[in-house]
Amino acid sequence: MSKQIKQYTTVYHEVYGKGQVLNVKYRSQDNLLFCSFGKGKYGFITEKQLRRGDGEITLTPVQATKRRPQGSLEDALKELLGGGNP
Repeated sequence: MSKQIKQYTTVYHEVYGKGQVLNVKYRSQDNLLFCSFGKGKYGFITEKQLRRGDGEITLTPVQATKRRPQGSLEDALKELLGGGNP
């Protein structure tokens, strides 16, 4: 049997770190969770996404190797503008 997700359940964000569920909006198909990670950092996720573990908020600590690679703003602009080559 899987653990019940309720208020104050510990969760982890890939950027913000450890936090907790502050509120659960119970819905017929999929509950919506409002999570806090301290100092004004919040996130929303559905219970199904949280249980699957495929969102940025998970039930287990996020390892650096599982984090999405993040390039620089310069890299993103180069890619968007065609690499900057003439």
